[in-house]
Amino acid sequence: MRRYGQYLILSVLLVSPLALTGCGDSGVEVQIRYDRPAMYEIPEGVKRLAVAEFGGRTPQDKRWGDYAADRLAGMLDDYNKRFNRYELVDRKRLRGILDERAAQQMLVSDPDSAQKVGKIANVQAMIYGNVTVLARDEQGFKQVYDFASKQNKMVPYLKRYAQAAVNFTMDDINTSKTLATVTVSREWDSEKQKKSTMEAMAEAMGGVTNKNLPPTEQLLTNLVDECVADIVARISPHQVAFREKLGSGKSDAVKTGNKLAKAGEWTEALEAYKQGLELKPQDVDAVFNSGVMYEAMGKLKEAEALYDRAFKMKATDQYVLARKRVRVASGS
Repeated sequence: MRRYGQYLILSVLLVSPLALTGCGDSGVEVQIRYDRPAMYEIPEGVKRLAVAEFGGRTPQDKRWGDYAADRLAGMLDDYNKRFNRYELVDRKRLRGILDERAAQQMLVSDPDSAQKVGKIANVQAMIYGNVTVLARDEQGFKQVYDFASKQNKMVPYLKRYAQAAVNFTMDDINTSKTLATVTVSREWDSEKQKKSTMEAMAEAMGGVTNKNLPPTEQLLTNLVDECVADIVARISPHQVAFREKLGSGKSDAVKTGNKLAKAGEWTEALEAYKQGLELKPQDVDAVFNSGVMYEAMGKLKEAEALYDRAFKMKATDQYVLARKRVRVASGS
């Protein structure tokens, strides 16, 4: 009987994490893309841009500054092919015109020099800035139950934290006015990440946790990319792209809507979700899914209202993040 009891406990531990992940959820994931104008009103006459090297306090910051400047120029160039908003001075050509190190030093020590540098490069606006990154690992200890000794024990695990901040300035060369200036930051903390099923099982059974953390270099790359994408969205027409999981709902109408949404039939899917709400007004999945369809069609005010309604019905991270996304996209 004792052995049977041990096996029974083990089987519960193996099954419980799977149950917590919601394996029975029949919701589908859809990919959404739509175009948005720049968040800031950059004068139409400002067309020709140059992106100077971004600086930093430490050699590591300067390395990431180079990366951020290249990524910013690359993203702007990609959007220019789609929206034809700006004309970028080729960065190799810019390096040929200017001594980048001297120019960057000028920009850092004397912001007014952006006008001088811009006139030399024959541009209407100059973009410059700096980057700060931070990454650290710490060892933590967690108390878990050891089935062998039938006692609690402390096991080590690795905690990883990364942060990137990009300071960005865009100056009008002709008027010497600052068109845009902002500092954007992003962070990643292993302590705030959701555990996978296997990690949860390992922790419950007394194993060492957080063994497979993303490499620090990859984390910083992703964080800088997110910062740069945020900056580009402020000064350029851009595309919003994301994947969202739709709720499975409480009626056949919602399930039909999910099939239509998966096929990209946003309008028909929205009608199905509305039918689902007529049948079951308290179906939060139908509310949220309707918001996703409105967002997919570029109707951000309607989407925000439904995301807000869903969040008030059920306070989940998914709903509040969706609401934040449309608020940022609409510049509100």
